[in-house]
Amino acid sequence: MRTRPMFGRMPKTYGQVRRALRRAGWTMIRQRGSHQFWVSPDGQRAVSVAGKDSDTMSAGTLASTRRRTGLEELR
Repeated sequence: MRTRPMFGRMPKTYGQVRRALRRAGWTMIRQRGSHQFWVSPDGQRAVSVAGKDSDTMSAGTLASTRRRTGLEELR
């Protein structure tokens, strides 16, 4: 099993994504179970992040989160 994706990028964990959101000024507004709902600093966009901090986020979910948030560091 491959532990590193192609092109030398390491996969992101849910914890890393949450830290990136916090650094960018996003605020967690509520939580239901493992689903956390975050809102952008301008209040115009929202995204949910669901998973344990240590779990790896799938490539498709990470891409979707990057598109919704506009955070290029989520590559």
